[in-house]
Amino acid sequence: MRVAVVANPVGAPARAVALIEESCRDHRWPAPTVRTTTVSDPGGGQARAALADRAELVVVCGGDGTVREVADALARTDVPLGIVPLGTANLYARNLRLPHHSVARAVDVALHGRPHLVDLGRARWGRPDGTVGESAFVVLAGIGHDARTLELVRPALKRHTQWVAYFVPALVTLGSPLLPITLSRDGGPSEERQVWCVLAGNVGRIPLGIDVLPGARIDDGLLHLAVVAPRRVVGWVPIALKGLLHWPGHVTGLDYTEAKAVRIETRSPLTIHVDGDEHAGVVWLEATIETGVLRVRLPPG
Repeated sequence: MRVAVVANPVGAPARAVALIEESCRDHRWPAPTVRTTTVSDPGGGQARAALADRAELVVVCGGDGTVREVADALARTDVPLGIVPLGTANLYARNLRLPHHSVARAVDVALHGRPHLVDLGRARWGRPDGTVGESAFVVLAGIGHDARTLELVRPALKRHTQWVAYFVPALVTLGSPLLPITLSRDGGPSEERQVWCVLAGNVGRIPLGIDVLPGARIDDGLLHLAVVAPRRVVGWVPIALKGLLHWPGHVTGLDYTEAKAVRIETRSPLTIHVDGDEHAGVVWLEATIETGVLRVRLPPG
């Protein structure tokens, strides 16, 4: 087995890399090639180089952003992706039920887990000057005040408290006024809405077991949408309880739907996020789902 490793140095991947090298020796596989991400090349270039070297398995050691870049490069190649989650929130790994508290167990699944075909999201967005951005996503893309929340997270706080760092900025933005948008699904008619945010996701579970996109699965071929629009701050209470307790039925200020594609337009530039990475000054966002294009190593069972 020719193994390639793509490692984000921010996640302190030395132990994970050492365990991968040890396992390759134990199985009498060739020594893995190890490539480190950079600010200018956060994973895609390293994954494409691994493919050019005829790697049979690519293992990424990092967080959701690094996983996204490597996943985009491996899509439609049949080369499986192994994941050792070393990021802040590791939302994708949590949704895949990968070990995220034990590096040794994560390495074992990444190298020897069962391969499974999963979906991959893709986002495109535009700014008033006509420039267009594009990115894959493994978790979700969003527009509105949730993206503003991510902008407010202090990097130092994020490093030391991990995903808990998101809660304080979230409290600051809960009472923000609703935003006017135009939303259309699968090329259908446009709908005028007032929203706090719109989420378009491949998977939907975040820490504490909160389900922001109930029913979303990694292999269902669907884009899952949540339109969040509480009229008052107190309206967040049932929304939060639904996410925490998985209440059945409809909750005021929260609408779920599914699609293959969605387009959101805004009256004034807003911030969006793609797997937690923010992009400011956006006036439209499109998200689509690509079905069964990525092969990921999962735990047995």
